[in-house]
Amino acid sequence: MTDGVSNYSSSLALRTSVTRLQREMNDVRIEASTGKVADRGLALGIRTSISVDLQEQVKRIDTIKSMNTTVSSRLEATQNVLDSVRTMLSSVMDAFAQAKTAGGNLDVAQKSARDALSQLHDKLNASFNGQYLFAGVNTDVKPVSSTPDDPASPGVVSVDASFSAQFGMTQTDPNVANISEADMASYLSGSFETLFSDTGWRTSFSAASDKVIQSRVSMSDVVDTSATTDAQAFRDITRALTMVSQTGLGKMNSKTSGMVLDKAMQLLGAGQQGATLIQTDLARVQQRVGEASDRLTIQSQTLAKSIGSMEDVDAYAVSVRLNSLSTQIETSYALTSRIQNLSLLKYL
Repeated sequence: MTDGVSNYSSSLALRTSVTRLQREMNDVRIEASTGKVADRGLALGIRTSISVDLQEQVKRIDTIKSMNTTVSSRLEATQNVLDSVRTMLSSVMDAFAQAKTAGGNLDVAQKSARDALSQLHDKLNASFNGQYLFAGVNTDVKPVSSTPDDPASPGVVSVDASFSAQFGMTQTDPNVANISEADMASYLSGSFETLFSDTGWRTSFSAASDKVIQSRVSMSDVVDTSATTDAQAFRDITRALTMVSQTGLGKMNSKTSGMVLDKAMQLLGAGQQGATLIQTDLARVQQRVGEASDRLTIQSQTLAKSIGSMEDVDAYAVSVRLNSLSTQIETSYALTSRIQNLSLLKYL
């Protein structure tokens, strides 16, 4: 019996071989373009889970590093605001000191305090990327709720009401000149000071949270990364400026006004010192964030090397394999074409 030979079966076998070679060619092309194995599961076997876990760690590190960049920018913006606040306070304290000298103008000091209070309002309501810098965790709420230039603002209304209740007159009444130093001191340390207690402050002046933002800056470190107007420093500053701008300073007698200015400068000094401490704390945080990012970069590079040792391919070997496959496929196409052209009729 003579075995039958079919050009169809030979052509079919070659086409099957070409299909296999094309699939292999696609994988090799992927490896050539990515530098990684085309089929991680096939190449790594039981080590695939290790590679997946390492890549998840790299993604998490990259996320934290990206967040650290945002945190650093927010902290820098906060520091800039605090710098401007401290500069403004130095100017105001000079104005208060000049008002105390012989021939000093109390109206100028009062206006200076009012202007500074408005500036403080704007500075502490500064935002970054749509979030308020000094609102604590209430980043979507304007932290300073009282507008100094608005007579209907809660802070202004509260001070006006407390002054009227204490002295039975408004701050523009000429009789303010008759308020004694002792009576004014009693007011400033009594009902006026109460306005800046926890309850009074949050009712009339601030909508900020007393809790600051906490951020994860590394795989294991979580740190405070914001400031809040609820801090005592900002209460002291607001209290001092309000004391001078909204208690009728321009109409007081020299002894009473001198006492008010002294008290205000003491509070401004405490507030300025408090703001400096906040800046110092934030500077330490900035340093920690930078150091954490540096460590994360090293960790990421180490993990990338471990992943590469499992998944990276030899570029030269891939190039050789690509050329070899290309030659095999071209040869298979040529043979297939020649076999398909074979016919017994051509030999009859």
